[in-house]
Amino acid sequence: MLPVQDRWYRQLLYYSLGLGLVAGSLALAYMLITNLGIDRIFGTDEIGFWSGRWWWIPLLAGGALLVAWLRSAWKVPEHLPGAVAHLQRGWIEPRLAPKVAIISGLSLILGASLGPSFGLIFMGGGLGAWLTSRLRIKDSDEKQAYPLAGMAGSMGGAFTAPLFSSILTSELSPTNKKQYVAFFVPQLIAATVGFVIFWGVTKSTMLGDYSVDTPTFALGDLGWAILLGFLAAVALLVFVIVDKLVVRASALISNLLVRAVIAGALVGVIAFAVPLTLNSGATQLSDLLADYSTLGIALLVAALLGKMLAVSLSLSAGFLGGNVFPFIFIGGTAGVLVHQVFPQIPLGLAVAAMMAGVPGAFLSAPISMTLVAAGTVAVGPQWIAPIALTVLTAYLTFSAIQALLKRQMKAAAAPAHSPD
Repeated sequence: MLPVQDRWYRQLLYYSLGLGLVAGSLALAYMLITNLGIDRIFGTDEIGFWSGRWWWIPLLAGGALLVAWLRSAWKVPEHLPGAVAHLQRGWIEPRLAPKVAIISGLSLILGASLGPSFGLIFMGGGLGAWLTSRLRIKDSDEKQAYPLAGMAGSMGGAFTAPLFSSILTSELSPTNKKQYVAFFVPQLIAATVGFVIFWGVTKSTMLGDYSVDTPTFALGDLGWAILLGFLAAVALLVFVIVDKLVVRASALISNLLVRAVIAGALVGVIAFAVPLTLNSGATQLSDLLADYSTLGIALLVAALLGKMLAVSLSLSAGFLGGNVFPFIFIGGTAGVLVHQVFPQIPLGLAVAAMMAGVPGAFLSAPISMTLVAAGTVAVGPQWIAPIALTVLTAYLTFSAIQALLKRQMKAAAAPAHSPD
C-alpha cells in the first residue's frame, strides 16, 4: 500500500506536481532552443558520403574551445559522471545544475554527437535537489525522491513518453525496491505533468518516430532475438574499444584547450564525411530508415563506426550531453546493417531489438529499453517478448565478456611464480 497516511508522502505527491510543472517547462524551453539551433545550423537531408559542409569542421573546433573555456571558468569538473551515474546516485548538485544545462545545450547546438538527456536530467534533478535542501529533508530515500521526480518530469516532457521516463528513472534509481511503487508514483505524476506541458505546445511525441514494416510474429523470431542479443553485445564491445583508444590518445594532449580544438575538429571531419553521425542521431535515424533500401553496406558500416568515434571524441572535446539517443542510433543502424546482411531477419525486429539491445547491454533497465524500442519503432505488442529477449541476451553476454576481461587483466597483473 502507498503510505498516504504519512504527512511526508502526501507532501512528496503534492510537490511532484510542481516539479513536473517546472521541470516540464524547462525541458520544453531546452528542447525548443536546442532543436531550433540545430536545425538552423545543421539542417540538411544529405546522408551520402562527403555530403556534409566543410565549415562544420571549424565550427565544431571553435565550439569545443568555447565549451572547454566555459567549463574552466564555471569550475565544472573535467571528469563529470554521465547521466546514468547521476540517476543511479539519485542526486544532482543544485549549484552545478544550471551551468551543466547551459553547457549541454550549447554543446548540442554547436554540433556535438550527443543527446539531450544529460541536460534534462541535470535540470530536473537539480531542481528537485534544490527543493530537498529548502525543505531540509534528512531521510535518505525521501531525499532522493525529489531529484528523481524532477528528472522524470523533465524527461517525461522532452521525450513525451511519461511511462518510459518514470520507469527508466525508477529502474536506475538507488531507491529501496521494497518501496518501489511508493516512489514510482510521484515520478509518474511528475513525468505525466511534464508530458502534458510539452504535448500541449508541440503536439509531438517520440512514439512511432521510427515506423518500419514488420511481418506477422512467428515463434522462430525468438531465435533471431537471441542472435541479435549477441550482436548487440558485440556492437557495444566495439564502442568500448573505440572509446578506450580515443581516451588514451586524448590523454597524450595535456592542454585541455588544445585537446578540445583537435577533438572538436575531428568530430567535424566525421560529420562532413558521413552526415548521418551528426548531433544526437534522432533525426538521422529517421532519414536512414526512410532510405535504408538504397544505402549500401559500406555507408552503414561507416555511419556505425563513425558515430561511435564521434560520440567518444565529443566527450573528449569537453562537450556535455547524453548517450541515450546516440546509442539508439547505433542500435538502429546496426539493426539495418544486420537486416542487409541477413535479409531473413525481419527489418522491424532487427531495428527494434538492436535499438534496445545495444544500450540494454550495459544499462540495468531492461523494461525501459524494451518499451522505448517497441514504442518508437511502433511494432505490435507481440514483438515485446523477442525485444526483451534480445535485451536480456545482450546484457548477460556483455556482463560475461566484462567478467572474462577483468579476470584476464587480474591474472596478467599477478606476479609470476619464482623458479625453484
